[in-house]
Amino acid sequence: MIEKTNLMSGKRGLVMGVANDHSIAWGIAKVLRDHGAELAFTFQDQTFEKR
Repeated sequence: MIEKTNLMSGKRGLVMGVANDHSIAWGIAKVLRDHGAELAFTFQDQTFEKR
């Protein structure tokens, strides 16, 4: 398991192409968030927006 740090604290990012919670983009977003990043997403349809 990866230790949570504040490595990305104060940083902003755009994660593009989130298809579902099994996608690589979603995994990257989770790790970035765990390290303190503030994120925005692009996604394929309205059903994923709820997450």
